Amino acid sequence: MHCQNKANKMNPFVAKITIFFLVVSNLVFSQNTLEYNLNIGDNLNVTQISTQQITQDMNGSKHEMSNNLECDFNLIVTAKTDSSYLINFKFMRFKLQTTSNIYGILMDVDTKMESKEGDFESKMFSGLTNSVLKIEMLKTGKILKVSGTEAMIKKMVDNAGIKDEFTRELTIEALKEEYGNESLSRSFEQMTYYYPKKKVSVNDHWTNNYSGDLLAKNNWTLMELGKKIVLNAESHVSLNSEQESQIMKLNGTQDTQIIANKQSGFPELITVTSTTKGTTVINQVEDLEIPTTIISKTTYKTNKYVQ
Repeated sequence: MHCQNKANKMNPFVAKITIFFLVVSNLVFSQNTLEYNLNIGDNLNVTQISTQQITQDMNGSKHEMSNNLECDFNLIVTAKTDSSYLINFKFMRFKLQTTSNIYGILMDVDTKMESKEGDFESKMFSGLTNSVLKIEMLKTGKILKVSGTEAMIKKMVDNAGIKDEFTRELTIEALKEEYGNESLSRSFEQMTYYYPKKKVSVNDHWTNNYSGDLLAKNNWTLMELGKKIVLNAESHVSLNSEQESQIMKLNGTQDTQIIANKQSGFPELITVTSTTKGTTVINQVEDLEIPTTIISKTTYKTNKYVQ
């Protein structure tokens, strides 16, 4: 009887070790690799809608501008490796309207509408929709490179009917600032780059950075991993834009929510809101700093996914 009781008692050290391994085992199995899992031939149509409210305080009077962008684009996976994808990217529609409470409509472009005679800007932006770019992207969503923008920019200038060689060169250089390989690479990353290199569990955190005119340090959290992947990010952002006529320096915060397809890792809905404040310096007026605030909201929605 004494021996039986003794045998039935578990060694406390053994019990602790057993529990330790159970806990570790549960932690290991609950960690997941978050990444894109795309196949050759995958075909995606995405719509981007962005609104941007810009307020400048000019000696007590407010200059208010708004940018409203609608953009449809198509992505087709053409090749893959163990760590990356090659994707064909094409703008299907580009619509941008810029208005000012002082100057009225500053720009009104819609590539789905027939360009009117003398509508220089609409004809130029129609070149966006007649070109195919190539994107090389890691499984984390980081963009390695974008190619094909030189031909796209040439089409934009050709469509605008610019004949004078000096004017063509100036226009090409200006367009490279927004639509060159490097600029679009950094821009696309804000739609694709959010997955970590390490395995993570729900409520885990990681960071990454965006570069370009918009610098962002993003603090990501895995909120849910059920039928969908749900991510949130709180970011510190700075906007430094230098143009011939002005220099804009702003800082602020940005909030991002991503709902992604669990199987493919591709986002079904991205919502980004940001508020930045700082100054705009007009180059022609020495030491004039204009207080500036920009409030932005952007959504990306996948309308069609064929795998």
